Amino acid sequence: MNESPNTLVEYGSVIDAHQMVEPPDTTELELEPGHPGEHDAEYIARRKGLFALTRKHRLEKLGPPFVTYTPEETRIWREVSPKLDELHRKYACEIYLRAKDDLAITQTEIPQLRTLSERVQRETNMHLVPAEGALPYRTFYEYIAQRGFPVTQFIRHGSHPEFTPEPDMIHDCLGHVPPLMNQDYAELLTLIGKAAASTPHGDQVLALKRFSWFSIEFGLIEERGETKVFGAGILSSTGEIPHALFSPNATRRPFVTETVISTDYDPSQMQKDFFIAPSLPFLRRELESLVRRFNIPVL
Repeated sequence: MNESPNTLVEYGSVIDAHQMVEPPDTTELELEPGHPGEHDAEYIARRKGLFALTRKHRLEKLGPPFVTYTPEETRIWREVSPKLDELHRKYACEIYLRAKDDLAITQTEIPQLRTLSERVQRETNMHLVPAEGALPYRTFYEYIAQRGFPVTQFIRHGSHPEFTPEPDMIHDCLGHVPPLMNQDYAELLTLIGKAAASTPHGDQVLALKRFSWFSIEFGLIEERGETKVFGAGILSSTGEIPHALFSPNATRRPFVTETVISTDYDPSQMQKDFFIAPSLPFLRRELESLVRRFNIPVL
């Protein structure tokens, strides 16, 4: 692959391929149309405050700030966490369950990311980077290439606790953070980050983004003849877990890399396409093969 096309299709829309390599920076809070909190002035004010605080800490490399959570935010955490844990015990993969138990995240108090970051760093040399919201993909994986995982510190709107259209504390702490305790998972993620941060080709960045989406974010995995939940986007949603495994409106296919990197998706909706990987080592081999095919010098 020597030349990248000038335009790509992402989320059903045509975009300039250059955006994948040099994405625009969002300097102020932007809630997408239809966001559950878009007409809630108190929620918006809280989000703007956390946006400014965590952006400052990210850009100045200060690490995750300590946050005092409100009674409403704690209520949402306490409502969602036990429901998720019940689903996790039934349907999550072993890598996730072992890591979640090791981190000892409670169902009653929202954890402080600084504390979680210190624990993860001792285990796999990964650390948590405070993020004001969903960072552009290239920016996100530039941090991961340096073994930093960007995480948000706000809580979803209380009117829809079962789903969030953007990454929040529940998505990050109960989805992404626990698997970072697993060395093989951490190395897979870091390799995606290094590849995505290194290539100058927008189409390769998009392909790696889709590889990550259908594995790290919304992947399923085989364990002892059963299909288990692997992706953080599924693990952090009481709605997505049964939907991913059982909904007749979703497709579940074997993880074939060429199909995966050709499949578009909509991050703001319940997913309709899922891919089942036979193992974590399989994903590592597939990723290494893709990186070699793209001639990205990170192996």
